[in-house]
Amino acid sequence: MPKKILYILGIVVIILSAGVAGGYFSSFFQKDRVIVPNIKPAAPGAQPIISTHVFPFEQSLITISIPINRSVYEGARSADKSVTIFGNISENVWVAESYRAMAGDPNQEELYRSLITEFRKVKGEMGLTDDEYLELMAAYVQSLRYETGTENPAKFPIETVVEASGDCDDKSLLLAGLLSHEDYNVALFSFGPEAHMAVGVGSDEYQYKNTDYTFIETTNFSFVGVPTRTLENGVILQSSPLVIPMGAGSNKYHLGGETQYIEEINLLSEKKAKELELQVRDMESDLKSRWDIVKQLEEQMMTIKASGNTGGYNARVAEHNALVLEYNTRLEKYRELRTQYEQYANIYNYIISHEYDRKGVYTFIKANVLS
Repeated sequence: MPKKILYILGIVVIILSAGVAGGYFSSFFQKDRVIVPNIKPAAPGAQPIISTHVFPFEQSLITISIPINRSVYEGARSADKSVTIFGNISENVWVAESYRAMAGDPNQEELYRSLITEFRKVKGEMGLTDDEYLELMAAYVQSLRYETGTENPAKFPIETVVEASGDCDDKSLLLAGLLSHEDYNVALFSFGPEAHMAVGVGSDEYQYKNTDYTFIETTNFSFVGVPTRTLENGVILQSSPLVIPMGAGSNKYHLGGETQYIEEINLLSEKKAKELELQVRDMESDLKSRWDIVKQLEEQMMTIKASGNTGGYNARVAEHNALVLEYNTRLEKYRELRTQYEQYANIYNYIISHEYDRKGVYTFIKANVLS
């Protein structure tokens, strides 16, 4: 999975003690506080930016096209992304406050309204349930290009939409903002040791670790509920995340049982396909060796027969027939094994190439899974 180093917001830490700072500072800074990034829109009047994005969802290609306030985008792009901390505030607290501020900056309300208007149109046209509606918004964010740099700060959601790209925290902020605006119970999962971020949505099924949320990967297409296990650099995602609540809505995701089943079949199919592939290759090599022996014997027999040595030819017929019988017996076993391999490989390949279509994949594996 793609990853980036999180917490690259610049930090200015000011820790004040009343006994040291004196009366002026102790009265001015009366309590611990955090100054978080915010958007200061540029001069108004510029033409809006038209953001158009096409992505697959279920059996359709969805087009989302909205106008975006250019002055808000320019303000977001030029905003100071650093966090200033006054007092003794823990990292968990200031990280959570900064991300909530970036996702919920009030200057982005027009962006959220425009996107949600388009998503609701698709929901009505396709007759989507609330669970499928969540999957639609997740697919939109997941389909945005994954892009990261060595020292780029987290982006406001409006930047991610305009640029149609982002890394794990950029895309997670956007999805969390969308879901919270549609009254879903949503949180950010921040994995400090592995430098990764994902989204959690409230669910009673397939909950992630010891949380009340199911996992949503945002960097690429992935079924809602299926947790990331390995990042693209090979790092195993194993720490318990910092859970940053982003919206305490009443809506939850109710299809975790289906996506858990899909993931179980996915892992089983991958495992079986890899095991059978090795056996198939070994049997192919064995069959080739046996066939070469049969052909060599047949050439010898034809040479003997051509020389007029009928007795010598007949003496080798039984050996030849036994070799051919053994070859055909092994060939039949090979064909059965290869058929099993192709069935598992087809299921696995279908699943991983349709991770934007939970409904279709669930139907497919129910019809094709091996008993």
